Amino acid sequence: MHPTQETPGSEQRQPLVVLRGSTRKHHHTVADSLRIHPDFQTLIPPLSASEFATLEASIQEKGCRDPLVVWAEEKILIDGHNRYAICTAHGIPYQTVEMSFDSPNTVKVWMLLNQLGRRNLTSESVSYLRGTWYELTKQSRGGDRKSSGQNDHLKTETKLGAQFKASPKTIRRDAQFAKAVDTLSSIGGEDMKWRILSRSAGMTKKQVIALAIDARSNPAKVAKTLQGRDKKVKPEGELTIAHHLTLKIGSLVEVYAPDRQDVNGRLGRIQSVGEKTATVWMRHIPTITMQSYTFKHSALTAVPLENQPGLQEICDRTGRLHQLGNLDPFEVEILNLLERATVLTPTELQYLEQIENRHKLD
Repeated sequence: MHPTQETPGSEQRQPLVVLRGSTRKHHHTVADSLRIHPDFQTLIPPLSASEFATLEASIQEKGCRDPLVVWAEEKILIDGHNRYAICTAHGIPYQTVEMSFDSPNTVKVWMLLNQLGRRNLTSESVSYLRGTWYELTKQSRGGDRKSSGQNDHLKTETKLGAQFKASPKTIRRDAQFAKAVDTLSSIGGEDMKWRILSRSAGMTKKQVIALAIDARSNPAKVAKTLQGRDKKVKPEGELTIAHHLTLKIGSLVEVYAPDRQDVNGRLGRIQSVGEKTATVWMRHIPTITMQSYTFKHSALTAVPLENQPGLQEICDRTGRLHQLGNLDPFEVEILNLLERATVLTPTELQYLEQIENRHKLD
């Protein structure tokens, strides 16, 4: 999880829960260990391969500068799961800050607030976080009590609506969407939730809700739909492009391999395309080295380069160098290696800058 960032107007927001106690900072060595609870960890969107690689390279170079957050009463990690994994994998010391909470639900609400403070969230992610917050707050008020319960729910949606400058009706729709996402993830796996929220699943909010409703009566059919086996017929006149023709050498793809957690949901660069499979360059996280993996065409989804501005910039820079036509063989080999990655480490960036400086390219 990234450190919380302020968004415009965030200084006016007030959380709907009260945290008691004060924070305490502790220093830890790699011999220490923290408790991880899946109920909290699954609230955190996984980093993309490029984001994780960038974070890992930064921590290896500069250390873990931001403290991890621990629930004081239970000694459970609630913020900094990715940083904790990197620090323990590489033997890097870290700090923790303990925070006091009344219950698991108040911890989750704090985590949701942390996520809502991030920039560049999709509208689906914002709806899911607000809807989940609404449901958690309802539960903390005692569930569905008869008269006072309904008033509490109205009070909750009004408060949340005011906090996020949205109508109570929008908050109720967010709650419906959040429950639908959870229903589909219970059928298609936890990865399905993040695919929906990142839009890589290609479903609108209405389609998600409709599928969740269908799941009540026909979960097997919905499971096939989520697995891509129950394809809908394209509108008449719409041209269909063979999937493998969208896979080209050097192009960016997202991998869907739910049985391979080391590569599932990550980005890679096409090395070669065969009749039924394609070979993809991906960074091996433990060693930071580039390795090739082979997948069926159906497991790969082409990702427009313009959706990754950082990678687009790197491709533009390497492209300008290739166009010079006077690179020595070593420089060509370095560029070929750099063009396998979806994000460059600080050392790789230095190599690129050195080649640019040698040829006086800004």
